[in-house]
Amino acid sequence: MVKYIYKKYKSALNKLKFPDPWFWARYTINPYSGCTHACIYCDARSQRYYLEDFENEIIIKENIVKKLDQTISRSRTLLPDVIGPGGVCDAYQPIEEKIENTRNILKIVIKHNYPVNIATKNRLIIRDIDILKKIAENTWSTIGFSITTLDEEIASILEPFSTLPKERITAIKEIKQKAPKIQVGTYFIPNIPFVCDSDDNIERIIKESKDAGADFIVFSPSLTIRDLQKVYFIKKLNNSKLKIIVEPLLKLYNKNNYAPFEYTKKLNKTFLKYCEKYKLPIRIKRWIPLDYRKWNYKIAELLLNKEYMESMKSGRRNKSMMWAGLYLNNLKESIMEIYKRGELGKLTNFSKSIIDYVSPYLEKSKDFNQKKGIDRFI
Repeated sequence: MVKYIYKKYKSALNKLKFPDPWFWARYTINPYSGCTHACIYCDARSQRYYLEDFENEIIIKENIVKKLDQTISRSRTLLPDVIGPGGVCDAYQPIEEKIENTRNILKIVIKHNYPVNIATKNRLIIRDIDILKKIAENTWSTIGFSITTLDEEIASILEPFSTLPKERITAIKEIKQKAPKIQVGTYFIPNIPFVCDSDDNIERIIKESKDAGADFIVFSPSLTIRDLQKVYFIKKLNNSKLKIIVEPLLKLYNKNNYAPFEYTKKLNKTFLKYCEKYKLPIRIKRWIPLDYRKWNYKIAELLLNKEYMESMKSGRRNKSMMWAGLYLNNLKESIMEIYKRGELGKLTNFSKSIIDYVSPYLEKSKDFNQKKGIDRFI
């Protein structure tokens, strides 16, 4: 029996040091703590999240909607940016149908003109298409359905109480038909070695996502396994028909938290091959603000996308380019003005090669010769 606990919290919105470079979220919010989808691989079982009974004890944050409204309304420093509901829970787990914390959070998002990106395994999100459509029209709205296998028997072991994978695919199609401005796609996250990493499974998910009208598919080749999460995951595998993968899985990881480089490099290559075949983008188009951050976010997206694509192909991270892109999100003035002053070299990690790469984009933009303030009227 699942135990539901109502609890009040002092805060609602968590601001990240940098916007997430995959999902572009600057803020996160958890409508609930714990999740009855009970996915056996979920990273939220790790010790760092302090959730003792992940799927059997769910905390309902009864004041979270009011707190969110107060936080945004009273803050002098928060700027509109992408909010990501969920993290240590699925914002659309079954209890949401009754409690509607997530739906009411989205109403606050509309009120304050914030964009939103939601990851879920539940087609319940279709219920809120009216609100998500308005958010998409006002700012930016993105939905990603987590799908790692389309095999229902395997899904019943890995994700026992989630919406069936085929229903998530159908939900993508339904959303695109009802609200084409919503950016919707698939999160092929996480990949489960020796279960979900076959060419057939990878191609099938990509093809069916494309056929459903997906705008993107985001892929992570490495499942995290650590501390309590690892213990639970291995225990569940051993009690299922997937116990045959336990020994090769542990051998592959060799006491590490992540799969080795050669394994992830090979999978990335396979993933890219099929995405190119079906012409499905592997990155989410970013929300761009219209204030001084406009070109900071555009150039950050440019750098982070380039770094991501190169790392997918080579298996190696360009950390200089990555950090240049991340720090650019936190700049307190427009990079356009810094470029005009010839001071790009003063920015964090802006080497000559990075400056040479971004300068043409700034130079050719219609904002380059745009005058500021009173100069517009002279």
